[in-house]
Amino acid sequence: MKGKQLVSLLGLVAVVGGAGFYLLKDNQKSWNASGTTAGGKVLNLPLNDVARVTVKSGDTAMNLVKKDDVWTVEERTNYPANFEQVSGLIRKVWELKTVQDVKVGPSQFARMELVEPGKGEGAGTLLEFKDKDGKALGALILGKKQMRKGDDAMEMFGGGGAAVGRHVLPVGGTKISLVSEAFEDVNTKAEGWLKRDFFKVENVTSITLAGATDAQKWKVSRENATSDWKLDGAKPEEALDAAKVNPIATTLAFASFADVMAPDAKLEDNATVTFETSDKFTYAVKIGKAVGENYPITVAITAALPKERTPGKDEKPEDKTKLDADFASAQKKLEEKLATEKKFESRPYLIAKGTIDGLIKDRTALLAEKKPETPPAGTPGAGIPPGIALPPGATPPPRPSEPISVTTPPITVPPVTATTPPVAAPLPPEKKPAPPESKPAGQ
Repeated sequence: MKGKQLVSLLGLVAVVGGAGFYLLKDNQKSWNASGTTAGGKVLNLPLNDVARVTVKSGDTAMNLVKKDDVWTVEERTNYPANFEQVSGLIRKVWELKTVQDVKVGPSQFARMELVEPGKGEGAGTLLEFKDKDGKALGALILGKKQMRKGDDAMEMFGGGGAAVGRHVLPVGGTKISLVSEAFEDVNTKAEGWLKRDFFKVENVTSITLAGATDAQKWKVSRENATSDWKLDGAKPEEALDAAKVNPIATTLAFASFADVMAPDAKLEDNATVTFETSDKFTYAVKIGKAVGENYPITVAITAALPKERTPGKDEKPEDKTKLDADFASAQKKLEEKLATEKKFESRPYLIAKGTIDGLIKDRTALLAEKKPETPPAGTPGAGIPPGIALPPGATPPPRPSEPISVTTPPITVPPVTATTPPVAAPLPPEKKPAPPESKPAGQ
């Protein structure tokens, strides 16, 4: 490359580099003018001191309170709260960092939904944090969400994008921050913060219903969790349908509740379903009158757990140690299950009607359907098609008789052999025509 060309090339690089530098500086100036910064903490919250969280929205509020190191929901008589949900919220606020500063004045707070609840229009959701003595540790207003623009198809049908962030404002401050957390699960519905653990009825061997009517009084049982069900006091014409009993036996194996009631809430008697299991657990579930879309229930749980293992008939001495250890381990798990589930006896729970309706069944609903019998021929009404009603006073036609069929017996033809050719039947003699009658001469 010649010297003159090299000089020209270096000059071009300098011009392009200078233009890029000024363009970058201009972009940074514009970015800073818009108030955009990132990385700073939104709220200096002492994480380990938080013992009360209050969520306010509109005219409602919900309080999460730590008691003896257990988070509870105050509006549900301090029922245990979902620890992961509460601790997750506190940590999110503690870690919250600004993605972008939004420089607007207090006159625009309502537009950003950053007004404190109860102080005018455009209110957001308020999060308040206090320590165990009630001292305020910090408060944050959750405002308008930052939405991701939907695609063309969603826009066409009126849909929007997903929330990718939210505008927030510390109470008493003026600095609005856009953060990357949308806080989608933050609300004032107390039932939404409850711990969802519940008792589980498994390996059922007996179900007894004591309902409000005679039809709702029955018992079914079986020897173990895999054998056939039997209906107590079954009549000769009653056949139990196992396919109708099995769903009842598993109804509360994975049940959940919609809400909890106060410990002293009273239930109106409706029915009691008692389950016995192969693990010697007994669950007496008392069901009250329906409340909206739910039934209130209480449960009493007992267990007759054996203290010692009964050796097998042909058990070998060398197997005894292992079998005893397995038995002790299994019993320990059952004892822990009993201790955990006994806690659910403390108050009534609300369970969806769709779940409880599956337990309250009439006795006839457990039976196999009978096949309709065909009436004998000649029975009045037997010839009437199903669903056809006769006019008053009309005599039903008799059932038509079965059509009579005639069977012709088979005819046996002797076989034809090759050594005996068939003999043709003789033909009748051929008749010759009579000669014409002669006439006398002269006639």
